[in-house]
Amino acid sequence: MTRVPPSIDTLPLQSFEAGEILVREGGAEGCLYFLGKGTVEVSREGQSITRVRERGAMFGEMSVLLKCGYTATVTAIDRVECRVARDPEQFLETHPEVIFYICWVLARRLDSLNRYLVDIKSQFHDREDHLGMVDEVLGAILNRQPRDIAPQPDPGP
Repeated sequence: MTRVPPSIDTLPLQSFEAGEILVREGGAEGCLYFLGKGTVEVSREGQSITRVRERGAMFGEMSVLLKCGYTATVTAIDRVECRVARDPEQFLETHPEVIFYICWVLARRLDSLNRYLVDIKSQFHDREDHLGMVDEVLGAILNRQPRDIAPQPDPGP
């Protein structure tokens, strides 16, 4: 298991109270957050995805890497402390060990998602109704190579 790089602890610390939003979906790209203490809820399009409390969990990395707005909303559930890279590109350029850490986290997320998709695919592979298409659609997703993704417009308030 890869541990959180010590260089993350050199970043400024920012605190959030319960209910405060760290990152708002669709908001302009900007900061990269690393969770120190507390619990956050991650949601997308108003749908809760998960709650996170692990030290070193990161938020805003997709926005930084894809150069687009934030792709989810992250809300403090209780008092939260994060290390914040306000100029994430500069921070990553000078701390390659953090890039490796981000790659490791993203690879673990992708592996979990792939396992889930394979499980769903196997459940519906022999269906002949509309659910049978799940096998074909998921197969295409699993094997699709990345392409340039145009930033989505800000949905507004």
